[in-house]
Amino acid sequence: MTAALQIFLAFAKVAALTFGGGYAMIPLFQDEIVTRLALMPDTDFANLVGLAMVTPGPVGLNSATYAGVVTGGLRGAVAATLGVMVPSLTFTLVVAVFLRRISSSKRVKDVFAAIRPAVVGLFAAAVLFFAKTSVFESWQGAAVFAAILLLHLRWKMNVFAALALSGALGYLLYLPF
Repeated sequence: MTAALQIFLAFAKVAALTFGGGYAMIPLFQDEIVTRLALMPDTDFANLVGLAMVTPGPVGLNSATYAGVVTGGLRGAVAATLGVMVPSLTFTLVVAVFLRRISSSKRVKDVFAAIRPAVVGLFAAAVLFFAKTSVFESWQGAAVFAAILLLHLRWKMNVFAALALSGALGYLLYLPF
């Protein structure tokens, strides 16, 4: 199996089995890329997803594209991007065709109600992953986290200001002196 096909299938599997958007995909991407396929270490994956979060566009798609570039160059980027997009587009088209028929179905409502707790669990896994690799791994990460948390809880700091300040503090604290 070619590397591009392997990357496509890994991302397509995650996209096909995940509900809740890009943030819900992150722990599954991590499991596929870091654990199962061993294409990069945890720290590189955390940096990659951090970059995907601060660039414009959907975080799941950006993460897949960046992971594809890192693991397979341009072919890997195209394969990973298509891997994330094809299942989602296919599912969306099928749902759109049948939406009027199934929207009032009790079974459909029950399925979505059952999926919600799993999505919350995936979000929690993403938070724990980033806490482990970013906050608890260094005093700098813990300091930035504590400062932003304090500013948010005490003065309800604007999200964009928090992002800008986090980036500036992270840059300053990680400068080699």
